[in-house]
Amino acid sequence: MRKFKLTYRKLLKDDKVKFYIERADFFLQNMGYTYHGLKHVVWVAGKAREILKKLGYSEKETELAGIAGLLHDIGNIVSRHNHAQSGALLAYQLLKRYKELTEEELTELMYAIGNHESDTGVPVTPVAAAVVIADKCHVTRNRVRNRDHLREDIHDRVNYAVYYNNIEIDRNERIIKLVIKMDTEISDILEFFNIFNERMKMCKTASKVLNCQFRIKINDTDL
Repeated sequence: MRKFKLTYRKLLKDDKVKFYIERADFFLQNMGYTYHGLKHVVWVAGKAREILKKLGYSEKETELAGIAGLLHDIGNIVSRHNHAQSGALLAYQLLKRYKELTEEELTELMYAIGNHESDTGVPVTPVAAAVVIADKCHVTRNRVRNRDHLREDIHDRVNYAVYYNNIEIDRNERIIKLVIKMDTEISDILEFFNIFNERMKMCKTASKVLNCQFRIKINDTDL
């Protein structure tokens, strides 16, 4: 079997890849969105890769999930609207320079990136499913740019309330669990589900692709 050589860590050394990621976040910052820069996409890449690795998927699928996770938001350099689809096309242009990737692998990456958004995405492959779960579960106060607007902005308020965030994988029980701890003096669980309900539904759908159940644990309570 061919050794899969390209990883998201290798791509982090590619100046053009890093520029696209940072430029996309620059535009989002000016539009008032939460942080989508390198720390976010590296977290998504690492978690997407970890999900498939812990569930026993192949090295190729595991590394593709990391690459797709790293590049999933670059479409924001075109527009926030339909950024998943434009990002898939941009990723193809960036990655076709790497001769170690086959056309099959390139299209797998395009599909995963192009289907990570909850309003348009339909994850039907393990790679796409892992990217969806990792991306939608990245709720944390570190993504809040401006704390002065917490009272008016529910998205910033909920994100800022979350001070611990992780994805736990139980391979034997086939459970993927989002574990968070949040300060309910800042925001409450109802507000969390108010803005993240559709994203959590997408995580549930994606988990089924991986033959798993999706669970949520908030402040040590399983929901």
